[in-house]
Amino acid sequence: MAAPRAAAKTSSGGSWRTVEPAPLILLQGPEDFLAGRAMDSLRAQFRAVHGEIELTRFEAASYVSGELLLASSPSLFGEAKVIEIRGLSSMNEEFLTDAMDYCASPAPEATVVMYHSGGNRGKKLLDALKAAGAVSIDCQPLKKDAEKLDFVSKEFKAAKRRITAEAARALVSALGSDLAELAAAASQLVQDTSGEISQETVDQYYGGRVEATGFKVADAALTGRAAEALSTLRHALSTGTDPVPIVATLAMKLRQVAKVAGARKSSGELARDLGMAPWQVQQAQEQARHWKQEDLIRCIRLVAEADAMVKGGSRDPEYAVERAVTGIALSARR
Repeated sequence: MAAPRAAAKTSSGGSWRTVEPAPLILLQGPEDFLAGRAMDSLRAQFRAVHGEIELTRFEAASYVSGELLLASSPSLFGEAKVIEIRGLSSMNEEFLTDAMDYCASPAPEATVVMYHSGGNRGKKLLDALKAAGAVSIDCQPLKKDAEKLDFVSKEFKAAKRRITAEAARALVSALGSDLAELAAAASQLVQDTSGEISQETVDQYYGGRVEATGFKVADAALTGRAAEALSTLRHALSTGTDPVPIVATLAMKLRQVAKVAGARKSSGELARDLGMAPWQVQQAQEQARHWKQEDLIRCIRLVAEADAMVKGGSRDPEYAVERAVTGIALSARR
C-alpha cells in the first residue's frame, strides 16, 4: 500500500508536534531531540495507517552511492517506505549527488525525512528540497523560559493530564536546559502520579536537582512571586546550598534588568552592545516590566548589603539572603 501523500506545496517552519507524512520532509535546526520527536511521530502515524512499514536509516556522512535509490524502490510486499537520513550538515559528496537527483524525481511509494542540524554544508540540497516542495520543520532550541513552559504544558496536555503553572515553572527550573530530561520527567510524573500535578509534587521528585538554585530564586523574586522565591530559597538553604552564589545571582540578575530597562533597541542589538546572550536580554526585558527605576536602585543596594553580610559581615548569612529576596519580591510589581 502506498504511503500517505501530501500536496506538493512548500511548507516552511512547521511544528514538530504537528508534522504529518509527506513525500519529502526537511527537519532543520540544532535541537536533535526535537528532530527525533518528529521522526518518532511520523513513524507512529505510518504504523497507525499501515501496521508494518519498511524503515531505512542512513547517515549522510557515511553514505554509499546508490543506497537512496535502492531504499526508495517499490517494495515487493507493498509496505509503506520510510527513509530517515541524519547528519546532512556533514554529508559526503556521494549523498549530495544522489539526494539532488532524488529531489528532481521523488519516489511515489516512499517518504524521505532528512535532518540538517545547521551550518553551510549542503545549502544547495536544502534549496533543492524546498524547490521540490519539501515540508520544512523547525528544530530550534527552546531558549526562552516561556518556550520551555509551553513545551512542558503541551507534554502534559498530550498525556491528558493537568499541571499547575507553578509546577511547570518548578520543572523548568530543575531541568530546563535539557529537553530530553524535561520530557522524561513529564513522562515519569504522568506514570507515577494521579490527578493534577502540583509544585509540591514536582519538588518531591526534582527539588534536589535544581541546576541553578540562585537563578530559580532570582527569577521568582524579580517577577514578584514572593512565596515561590522564599520557599525555593529555604529549601536550598536547608539542603546545604551556600548563600554566597545565590546573592551573586540576585545581583547579576538585577544588573541585567537595570541595563535593559527603558532601552529602545532590539534584543539582538542590546545583546551585542551589552555582551549578553539574546535570550538573557529577552528575559531581562520581560522582568523589567515589573520594575520602576527607583526600586531597582534600592534593591541593588539591598543586595550589596546582603553580599557583605553573607561573606562574613553577619552571624546569620541565611537571614541576610532571605531579607534581600523578600525585599526584591515585594518591590517587583505583579
